[in-house]
Amino acid sequence: MAHGPSPAELPPDEVIQEILLRLPPHAAFFHRASLVCKLWRRLLLDPDFIHRFRARHCRAPPLLGFFRSDSRYLPAVEPPNGVAVERIHSSNNIRVLACRHGRVLILLTYSSGELQVEVDDPLAGYGVVFPGPTSPVLDFGCVVHGSLICDHDDSRRGEDHRCSWRRFFQDVRGEDDGCSPRPCQVAVLLYGSGCIHASVSGDKHESWWRGLVSLSAPRDLFVSLKPGVLVRNAMYWLASPPHSKIVVFHLDTSKLHLIESLPVDSLGPYDYYRIVEAGDGELGMAAVRGSRLHLFALVTGSEGAARRWSEYRAVDLDTVRHLSPPVKAVEIIDEDANTVYLENTDGVFALHLKTMEINKVLPSGVALGTMIAYRRLCITGGSGRVRDNGENEVAAQQQMG
Repeated sequence: MAHGPSPAELPPDEVIQEILLRLPPHAAFFHRASLVCKLWRRLLLDPDFIHRFRARHCRAPPLLGFFRSDSRYLPAVEPPNGVAVERIHSSNNIRVLACRHGRVLILLTYSSGELQVEVDDPLAGYGVVFPGPTSPVLDFGCVVHGSLICDHDDSRRGEDHRCSWRRFFQDVRGEDDGCSPRPCQVAVLLYGSGCIHASVSGDKHESWWRGLVSLSAPRDLFVSLKPGVLVRNAMYWLASPPHSKIVVFHLDTSKLHLIESLPVDSLGPYDYYRIVEAGDGELGMAAVRGSRLHLFALVTGSEGAARRWSEYRAVDLDTVRHLSPPVKAVEIIDEDANTVYLENTDGVFALHLKTMEINKVLPSGVALGTMIAYRRLCITGGSGRVRDNGENEVAAQQQMG
């Protein structure tokens, strides 16, 4: 009896992974690929493949949406597809302090001598709650500033990134996924007794927090600080005019100091400032006046002179595609220190300063107050939902981030 032709043999796993490596780093593409067959799904979830994909595509994970300080979430609207996230906490009194690599830092309690924070994974649906640093000098009626740092972050060490977030949760969940043994860290700024106080969480072989370091500063400067930005091995919190200063916390040495000035020109301070990464990972500043964007680097003067701001580029925003005037800067803090956000009557746009690539991320009129960008590299969204071309919503089961 004649037999039909045998099915063609599948190519080796390594060949399929080379093809999958070339997928765009967005949730919807990975969701569709993971539904092709069990083999593709297994290859997509392989830790070595995930590491290679991050190294190939992503210094910062793809933008999924934005958190307001009260934890309300706005998905990015630009294809290919944002991820809808349920409210991350049932309490109405929490405050979102920072986002990094798909995790959200939440202030739960700061009163009567008690400080509690949570590092939450909103797509996976779990988090870790732990006490903050304590000291009798702290002013528990003041605000708290905080940031998340991944110990192997590319922006800190310039190495391939194998994210250690899951190990941070391992001590609580009893799981070991083979990630780096170093945990992520939380940095906080607190105020009391006429000083700014800073601390960073230790690893599992240390106490929860390293000792507080202090810097004399007025309370109104501290209250005016914007959410922190990580550049190399330091966190930077910006106080715009009239304060015009930057609080710097060096993570390796736990030193705290002030940068005493911001860039100005003959007309005085600019209308908007945003800390960015300049050149080869150095501290930079984006400043906007009218429809013109100015980029500065903090450089060391000749013969040991004090560091100063040096303008290295200016961009006429009216000439950038999609940015028809009038254009204004929007206060969105992003872990990608190369991105600024601009708004006109058509919507809110993300402008990448190195490539000058621009994408619409929100409709106009919704970017009210400071927001924090939420980025994650994911196959699909755990308890979230992935929009398929903005039309079909598909429940998600696994994630990568």
